[in-house]
Amino acid sequence: MAGALTGIKVLELAHYVTGPFASLLLADLGAEVIKVEPPGHGDPFRGWGDKLYSATFCSLNRNKKSLTLDVRQNEGREIFLKLAAGCDVLIENLRPGTMGRYGLDYEKLQGLNPKIIYCSISGFGQRGPYRDLPGYDTVGQALSGLLSLLTDPEEPKGMGISLSDHLTGIYACYGILAALVNRTITGEGQRVETSLLRASLSFVAENAARYFETGVVPRRAYRTRTAGVFAFVDQEGRPFVIHLSSPEKFWRGLLEVVGKPEWADDSRFRDRRARTENHDLLSQLLQAIFCAGRREEWLSRLQERDVPSAPLNTLEEVFQDPQVREYGFPIEVEHPRMGKMRLVGSAIELSRTPPQISAPPPTLGEHADQVLRELGYDEAAIARLKEEGVI
Repeated sequence: MAGALTGIKVLELAHYVTGPFASLLLADLGAEVIKVEPPGHGDPFRGWGDKLYSATFCSLNRNKKSLTLDVRQNEGREIFLKLAAGCDVLIENLRPGTMGRYGLDYEKLQGLNPKIIYCSISGFGQRGPYRDLPGYDTVGQALSGLLSLLTDPEEPKGMGISLSDHLTGIYACYGILAALVNRTITGEGQRVETSLLRASLSFVAENAARYFETGVVPRRAYRTRTAGVFAFVDQEGRPFVIHLSSPEKFWRGLLEVVGKPEWADDSRFRDRRARTENHDLLSQLLQAIFCAGRREEWLSRLQERDVPSAPLNTLEEVFQDPQVREYGFPIEVEHPRMGKMRLVGSAIELSRTPPQISAPPPTLGEHADQVLRELGYDEAAIARLKEEGVI
């Protein structure tokens, strides 16, 4: 079945998370993605696991072809330029200036291929005082203010997910798709840029807007209070959450469940503003009630009264959830050397051109011969390139 992006060719010269995640999103939609990796070791994430490649690499590189290519060598650059001349999109997340030193910058490739969409991803941008600093996920979270909304600065902790990395990959994909649509109108390609700092800062726009309005610096607890967010544990220590938001019916439903209808007229909790001001007290009173019962029973009663609530699932629990199974997750694919692999599928559904997982992550250089033959190289030339360490 054709995907929404079938016929679009993407050249990825990227590693770790941001660039590979952006191209993975395009690959799931049917784009042909050629992942260019250094000979010998490839993407650093390949070596993070005990198997052929790590789980992290596996999560970011399905549906792709792998070509090993040393772009530091003249012949390697020539091959890369031939590929770029025939591709629709290029994604790179090397340090600013690196592509220029290799002679692979936007100006060079745009001259070869005026329709190319050239996406550059960096830590902080292609210009500015932080341009040349190393950018990694936690640095992006911290510098953008995102981490200050996820942890308490008095007792700071890093997050257990590469949030800025993945956000940046999503924003990069968003920019690429916009450029592709514009190209159908104008016939012209363009450059797309994003960075860990810019993407993460864009993501916290709601809190930034509140800061601009009030002058009060938001902290992690601010949203939990204003949005009526609570987390509790039951008598067995199993966590669950409630999100009251703004509709009054959710508050009334909660009072019915916990048997406290008189709180509706209590001055401490009478309206949303009062509940915001007394959030900690309300949380303590509710916890004393919820710890006397079982999570399943509380959630059943809350959901009967249409109160937004859910178990705080571990990933083990997530994949036993009937709603998650309704999505068909996890998806199994067969790898020729590693056997069955389980993956999380796409976040979206398209009725006519659905995203698909058609191939497992490639082994290093798995498609080198195929890609080079399509460029016109014969077997003797391919063998020579391998011997000389170009591929």
